[in-house]
Amino acid sequence: MGSTRIQNFKRPTVLHKGQRTRLPATYVAPEDVSIWDIIRPNLGKDFSRFTVPVFMNEPLSFLQRLSENVQYNYLLEKAAKCEDEMQRMEYVAAFALATVSANHKRLSKPFNPLLLETFELERNGVRFLAEQVSHHPPISAVYAESDEFTVEGTVEPTLSFWMTKLIANPHAHLKLTFKKTGETYSWCAPKCAIYNVIMGKMYMNFVSLPHSIRSNNMPFFLFQTSHMKIESSGTYDAVFSFDNKGYYNHKGGDVHVEGHIFEGKNKIKALYGNWTLFLASCDQDDFKHHRKEYVQLFNETVLEKDQGPVITGSKILWVANQIPKLFDDQFHFTNFTLSLNELYPGMIDKLAPTDSRRRKDMKALEDGKNEEAEEFKHKYEEEQRERRANKTGNVPMWFAKNDDGHWSYKGDYWAREYSNCLDLFESVDNNNSTRSNSSSSSTSSSSD
Repeated sequence: MGSTRIQNFKRPTVLHKGQRTRLPATYVAPEDVSIWDIIRPNLGKDFSRFTVPVFMNEPLSFLQRLSENVQYNYLLEKAAKCEDEMQRMEYVAAFALATVSANHKRLSKPFNPLLLETFELERNGVRFLAEQVSHHPPISAVYAESDEFTVEGTVEPTLSFWMTKLIANPHAHLKLTFKKTGETYSWCAPKCAIYNVIMGKMYMNFVSLPHSIRSNNMPFFLFQTSHMKIESSGTYDAVFSFDNKGYYNHKGGDVHVEGHIFEGKNKIKALYGNWTLFLASCDQDDFKHHRKEYVQLFNETVLEKDQGPVITGSKILWVANQIPKLFDDQFHFTNFTLSLNELYPGMIDKLAPTDSRRRKDMKALEDGKNEEAEEFKHKYEEEQRERRANKTGNVPMWFAKNDDGHWSYKGDYWAREYSNCLDLFESVDNNNSTRSNSSSSSTSSSSD
């Protein structure tokens, strides 16, 4: 039998060429304001239509947040090259877990995408595209592709309020296909809750959430396990659990994760780690034998920087990238996230007119101009209401709805023929430009 040791994890520093490492301005953390004052008047309403003041947003569209899923695409490249099916499942499971790591400490709400808004990303051999295909209810469709794989999905997030918690269920259904073998893997993102919405310091957990049932006309609440199951078309499946079974909360979120790889109903491999830092795998019997010691060491070291317990003989599957120095002052953005709203030389002329990077409200928020951001945001929403009333601009360009209710990529986006795309942001930009010009002195007039 092996033993458990403390390991210092060396996070890789990964920066896109020429990217920034900070935003233009700092922000007021949402824990410093009262979300309850905003939620309270909206209790009983449809939370899918819930809007917040711009200072409670982060300067990203929800579509851009979805692109964070491809940050660790190298794990899928590794999986695609594995001849052994068990090893493929290990790396696919690591990728699925890594997709939730960017949620660490993220309490600000992304901007709601406008209907038909898009976001594209080309990075590290992967092309990613997301489109907002429905506004009420909000539904986003995503597609990513490399030489080795495709990932497609439909995301229909819901928000609800229970006791003192704000509960977010992403309803994110993702499907991975390896091109070489045709093997598929499917999973759903886990539910999460934000605690202490009424008072106290807020924090987020992937936890058990309430499910209401009735017996003899009396309501009862059961608690559904917060988990993530990866189902494959092959021999193995995997399940992650985020439930607190001996782990401490530390009043700031429980970051442990445990899981298993199954063959049928038999547990073959154990998966364990810290969903903000690392994932490892080991023999199922070894983990069972050493779990008590492992949990004790996890609780002792979880607040130490980049440390965690590892059972001897384990394979380290994933280590999170290094976070920016200003992580706590920049919306808790990773370096990858900091790059998503940047416009690099020559990019603007290639982007679709519906791309999230063209939003002036997010740019104003990045610059710390909250009033200007609120004004732009309001104008975008007003124009969207006008389009809905006129029944124009409501047919998705790049995705089509399937019989099962999910959305599939139609193709041709990267041909960059955007003449039929709605210009979502130009009219608001022009209105603002006109207003700015009219407030200028006669110097502008004399120069025409």
